[in-house]
Amino acid sequence: MFILKSCSSHYSKPWSKDDYVVLNGKRQVIGRIMLHPQAPEGRSWFWTITALEQPPSIDNKGYSATREEAMADFKARWLDRSPDDG
Repeated sequence: MFILKSCSSHYSKPWSKDDYVVLNGKRQVIGRIMLHPQAPEGRSWFWTITALEQPPSIDNKGYSATREEAMADFKARWLDRSPDDG
């Protein structure tokens, strides 16, 4: 289970309205999804896995066309690399 929560409400500071943390079922931050101003054309949503239990990899981040696609791409990568915490 993943929860997308605005950074502003999670960190109690002003952030962009298009900046989110990704929480796991234990409500731990495991990543981030945001509208990126310097993203490739047509893929403006950036996603990244930041969880410590995920080994660092260039495959733990990417760009997607929509926020929903970014969440789906994030989830697919997470489930591919971490079978115990979907």
